[in-house]
Amino acid sequence: MDIIILDQIEFNPSLKRIFKKLHVKKDSNNEVLVLELVEEARSISRPRAMYAITGIDERDDTGVFLGVIRMESRVMRVNLSDVHRVFPYISTSGKELYEWTQSKNELLEKFYAEEISQMALRAADETLLSHLKETYQLGKTASMNPGSLKDWPISAQTSLFKLLGNPEQAIGVKLLDSMLMIPNQTVSGIRFVSESGFSSCELCPRDNCSHRRAAYDQNLLKTKYQ
Repeated sequence: MDIIILDQIEFNPSLKRIFKKLHVKKDSNNEVLVLELVEEARSISRPRAMYAITGIDERDDTGVFLGVIRMESRVMRVNLSDVHRVFPYISTSGKELYEWTQSKNELLEKFYAEEISQMALRAADETLLSHLKETYQLGKTASMNPGSLKDWPISAQTSLFKLLGNPEQAIGVKLLDSMLMIPNQTVSGIRFVSESGFSSCELCPRDNCSHRRAAYDQNLLKTKYQ
């Protein structure tokens, strides 16, 4: 299985967007600090992404086989009912920004550095999605991420990393025994064609989530995924 690496990803964040996200006022001391951090981040950042193309070899009631690796997830099984290939992937802000962030000792400075690194991760993820759509002429897509739902727990990271070979060697992403990833500003999952749309948020009841992209639908799990 071929592994494709994207390692020429531009990170040129909008200052206006950063100031708004961080609630930083113009001509303040914090503005000077953020400008310095953004310049540092730009000079060293190297966001990356990698993916593979995997056929769906077999399905059963509670999971699917992506190649020879079985993924236990009823939600995935339903989402991939009419899909013939998926794109396992990892996107990351890069080890350079991770080490840079870890070097910051002052609390506010470290917070700003993490937020800037998160924007680098978003740049990597958006570049990957654009690449997939343009290269493979994909229509509407959706993704699933290990640990975002009880149905596909964080332990699935092990299987996902197996599909992608050696992410640590390829793009510097290491999977810890806890199933967390280093750099911390990293996301992994599978992307697939989904004309009807899907978001894990629709099945997640957690309140006050800053990453929520869709409203929770308490009936969806019973009506579609059981």
